[in-house]
Amino acid sequence: MPYNSDIIVVGCGNILFKDDGFGPILINILQKYFDDKKDYYDPAVTSYVEDEFDKDILSQIQEKFEGIKLPDNVQFIDGGTAAPTNFFPLYDQYDWKKLIVLDVVEFQAEPGTVDVFDPKVMQAGKYDNPHGMTVEEPLQKISEKCEVVIVGCKPAEIPTPDIDMGLTEPVAKAIPKAIDIILNEIGVK
Repeated sequence: MPYNSDIIVVGCGNILFKDDGFGPILINILQKYFDDKKDYYDPAVTSYVEDEFDKDILSQIQEKFEGIKLPDNVQFIDGGTAAPTNFFPLYDQYDWKKLIVLDVVEFQAEPGTVDVFDPKVMQAGKYDNPHGMTVEEPLQKISEKCEVVIVGCKPAEIPTPDIDMGLTEPVAKAIPKAIDIILNEIGVK
């Protein structure tokens, strides 16, 4: 699949480890509610959201997409856990204008807090990853070529190596705020 859109939104993480699924679950929500035909979304993930999220959260999510359309120049990618090694290096092959990364970020805040991070000002080791990969370095390299924005959520629980699917309550409640940030970053709000 070519990744030649102006704006790439990539969700990083693993849905098998609770809050580490924040990025991929968010990507699947964006793909489904935008009715994105350019990429495949996982119906099992969106079914989880629709069946298990608090109905107030689900209502807030659905309202975010009313009256807006996915711009042609935006592409959503579920990068999983391998995005730093398999996806980020592709930036040399494409002329991206903006890369928006959705992931859990360890920072001083309450679980479920969503914030925007600039990789150019993140110190090494500040963007901790439950899989032990450094993420700042590849994103700093990419930011020399295009704008990079990290939409990060403070996790409450990442039970690796034990498998436990489903976001914790504070992280699930953070999804509508994260969607607002993303819609603003892609220019539809």
